[in-house]
Amino acid sequence: MKNEEKHIRQNKQRWDKWAPSYDDKGWINNRLRNDQTKIVSLLDIKENLNFLDIGCGTGLAVELAAKKVNFKGQFYGIDLSEKMIERAKINFGDKNNLHFIQANVESIPLDDNFFDIIICTNSFHHYLHPDKSLKEMHRLLKKGGTVYIFDSTADNLIMKIGDKIIKLFEPAHVKLYSTKEFMQMFENVGLKYSKISPKLNEIHVGEK
Repeated sequence: MKNEEKHIRQNKQRWDKWAPSYDDKGWINNRLRNDQTKIVSLLDIKENLNFLDIGCGTGLAVELAAKKVNFKGQFYGIDLSEKMIERAKINFGDKNNLHFIQANVESIPLDDNFFDIIICTNSFHHYLHPDKSLKEMHRLLKKGGTVYIFDSTADNLIMKIGDKIIKLFEPAHVKLYSTKEFMQMFENVGLKYSKISPKLNEIHVGEK
């Protein structure tokens, strides 16, 4: 098992370093933005709901969600990286109902039963304790609320091999999970599991 403090430090360093250029063009940056755009496009966002993006980066998905309902609601983003949160506030800090908070996914300083929708895009595989992370998402969700986890999923040999290769080059990487593993983790915290399957990645959906 990885040392927790070391793992958190590795993740902070990685994303703090990336933050100044995260909004620049480039195939990785473009892919991450496209994934955020895709998941928000699939959501049924209604006026005056409460929305949370976990691992929000520089805030794009938070702003896209708010724009779908003319900024009528409360829209939050949290990220482990202080630099990412600083960039998000620079990008969207003029909007009073867009809120950006630096926090660990395992301990988010927000109220129980508050959010209608929670999303998590391309960051779940970095979480050292996925069970604790999902438990925290469950705590934050209202009854009837939904969490959407968009991530590469190890359901075939290519993805399983890719998972092992990523571990060799990315110290902050923990694991790509299979659909079966996601189903079990969701069940363990009391979320009803379903799945959306766009190209390449899977969106694992849990309803409270």
